[in-house]
Amino acid sequence: MSNRRISKGLALCVAAVLSTTPVLAQVSPMDIQVAGRALSFLAKPLTGDVTMGIVYSRANTQSIQDAQDLERQLGSGLRVGNLTLKPILVASGEAARANVSLFFVTPGTGTDAAALLEITNTKHIPCVTTDLSQVTAGRCAVGVKSTPKIEIVVNRTAAVASGTAFSTVFRMMITEI
Repeated sequence: MSNRRISKGLALCVAAVLSTTPVLAQVSPMDIQVAGRALSFLAKPLTGDVTMGIVYSRANTQSIQDAQDLERQLGSGLRVGNLTLKPILVASGEAARANVSLFFVTPGTGTDAAALLEITNTKHIPCVTTDLSQVTAGRCAVGVKSTPKIEIVVNRTAAVASGTAFSTVFRMMITEI
């Protein structure tokens, strides 16, 4: 059998497997649980009903899909400790007008998340994401991941600017950059 035929056969097998593999959500319910628990360690913790603006980029269909999936996952609200996260969709360009207590940036929002900087800093609203590149770039203060292990990364500069201060004990359990 020629290398070309083997390559074609492998390509067909991979395509068949990929077409039957379910697409996983970019943000899992466990990611939201981790984010909610992390927010309970704020110096001034959020409590009660918390309106969470799910920020997405209109220019990225995957970001839109992730935002809609996350909104569906949360339904009319997700209870995490002493707070209930109530989702609303917020296009990145409309974040300044959003009446929220927390921003959650979906993966794929990219540089559109830069619009949040001034808003989070002026209104002192925490910003959380599973896209750790947003945290590294300083566009969002807190990054969370639940798999393969729980990871919480805080951009110190973004956190200070947005008034997102965590208790001293909690700061020993997270990674600050």
